Amino acid sequence: MQDLMDFEVVSELLGLDARDATRNRLLLGAVSEQICLYLDRNLLLDSTTELLETNDEEILPHEYPVREITAIVDAWTGEALQLAPGVVLKDIKRPDAHRQVFFRIESASERGVLITYRYGYEKTEMPQLIQEAVLKMMNDRLLMYGKTTIEETQSMDKDRLMNLSPYRRLYLR
Repeated sequence: MQDLMDFEVVSELLGLDARDATRNRLLLGAVSEQICLYLDRNLLLDSTTELLETNDEEILPHEYPVREITAIVDAWTGEALQLAPGVVLKDIKRPDAHRQVFFRIESASERGVLITYRYGYEKTEMPQLIQEAVLKMMNDRLLMYGKTTIEETQSMDKDRLMNLSPYRRLYLR
């Protein structure tokens, strides 16, 4: 797991003590992992290839935001496919670019599709609500380090994570 924010930025914003850097890095990693598990997706920039079935000529990539589609191929024939006219990838700077979306492809039938694409965020592009959750959860852990039970920590996390619900993966099919 990689941290969702640069440690130096978190350290500066929370005024962390350099003597506890090892512990603080561990806590940042744990907070980042907890957020990714809650959102049920990878957030950092990466690429993948996946096999999807079309539904009314639409596909729903597993990871998002989709930044670039490098290939769409019919899984059975190897025929190159294209996105339907008018379908565009949203600019990552737009607030509505952070949701999982369907993409329509030019197709006359239901089929298996192999899609290769880039997705996710660079740390500097991480949505501010996610950054806020990282900072609040880090602060909670630092204030309560060694003084709370697992149940109390989970209760605090639940409150912090509720604001991230718009970024959760959809299960529509």
